[in-house]
Amino acid sequence: MSQIYNFKINYEQVLARMGANKFKTRIDEKTESAIKETLDNVQKLLQPGYAIAYADKVISDGKINADGLIIESSDIMKLLNNSQKLCGFVATIGNALDQKIELLQKNDKTTAFIYDAAGSVAIEQLVTAVNNEIKNSNPDFILTKRFSVGYGDWKIENQKGFLKWLGAEKIGITLSETFQMSPRKSVSAIIGLIPLK
Repeated sequence: MSQIYNFKINYEQVLARMGANKFKTRIDEKTESAIKETLDNVQKLLQPGYAIAYADKVISDGKINADGLIIESSDIMKLLNNSQKLCGFVATIGNALDQKIELLQKNDKTTAFIYDAAGSVAIEQLVTAVNNEIKNSNPDFILTKRFSVGYGDWKIENQKGFLKWLGAEKIGITLSETFQMSPRKSVSAIIGLIPLK
């Protein structure tokens, strides 16, 4: 199995996501065991998927045109300033966790909270794995930081075109009328690739 899918949800990161301070919060053995058992249950619900697309950076009329993806954003222009190519990706851990959390919210909000925290950690771990794959696949380039639609002046309305360019529907990602992704634990971003020489 690919390393990108074969990750275990990090217990310490889940505790931090839940608001625990590792220097001050004491977790007794029974609680720790219960949380870890919950994480095992969450792990079984993960349906990780991702899509990656590359394009040469072309600037025309003050816009970026990357194989049909048009980006009007001064923040993205700055991000890609020294980049030769750009890379976009979208990652998700699937719908099963969303459905389970929705059921738990009705009668077990504490467990639902743990599931949600675990899902947030899981998607971040998946995004890190995807980022590392991009890095390892492009040894002659330095990667810029990631930048997601909806931040800075890259308006959230651009999510639709960006996801279409990425082929996000192939991994089951849809958009609401307010441009929120479903499954909820999904992340999309753009990265610039700067030549080493």
